[in-house]
Amino acid sequence: MIKLVLTDMDGTVVPFGKMSVSDRTIAAAHKLLDAGIAFGPATGRLSFDLASYFRNDAACYQTGVFANGKMVRYQGETIYSQPMDPKLMNRLVEALRDVDDCFGFICTPDERGNSTFSAVETTRAKILSMVDDTLVSPDIAIIDELPDQPIYTMSILFGDSLGSVEQAAQKMRDIVPEFDFVCPSPHVFDVLPRGLSKADGAVALIDYLGLSLDEVVFFGDADNDVTMLERLTQTFVVSNCSDAARKLGRWIIGDASDDAPAQIMEEIAASGGQLPAIAR
Repeated sequence: MIKLVLTDMDGTVVPFGKMSVSDRTIAAAHKLLDAGIAFGPATGRLSFDLASYFRNDAACYQTGVFANGKMVRYQGETIYSQPMDPKLMNRLVEALRDVDDCFGFICTPDERGNSTFSAVETTRAKILSMVDDTLVSPDIAIIDELPDQPIYTMSILFGDSLGSVEQAAQKMRDIVPEFDFVCPSPHVFDVLPRGLSKADGAVALIDYLGLSLDEVVFFGDADNDVTMLERLTQTFVVSNCSDAARKLGRWIIGDASDDAPAQIMEEIAASGGQLPAIAR
């Protein structure tokens, strides 16, 4: 019986180019919750950054794995957290300062608890030069130094000057070997403490709930989902997934733009926790 459903966000339940999940996905999440099945995201984002994605329906994101495993929450309570090391972040930012098409940005809550994105030690000209090829906002705030507060999410926006994704990641690791760099979408690295992943956060949540791996479903699409797809057993990948995700996902379903995960969620809820027909 399935007792927990976790899902990646961008490219999985949020099609690229969209700014929120669909009405059907929100409704499917509530069907799971009504059936006594826990639901939540497994994402690089923090919970306060998900409000707009779920249209402020907090029930959809009060449980989950956040910041790529650096924070885990259950029903609004934080059960695990590991902020980033500021000294290591500063080392990375300083090394990227002179790279023409590469800079770091962070997400922190403002005084109202809303998400605020800030580019760190870069220039407006560099940001504007990357707008066409990336999802960066031309108006993103620029800060001169990292704020004196716990930071859980740092990402790197990069162009082509560092080579392929693999080459760029290796160059980042050469600068800060204590960090891992995973690519959730084109031209973006999420920065994680070395050896930590979404899967570690998922296992922490699973253990907290006293569940077995067979009682957990996960939906994913990208290379930053690889550890989840390797560790968990009941895994679905959308058809628009990366090659790495396709090789590891147990079942391949439809496209994110067709609400494929929501369709599976509906079947699980309607059956009281049984896997859908495609997985039998």
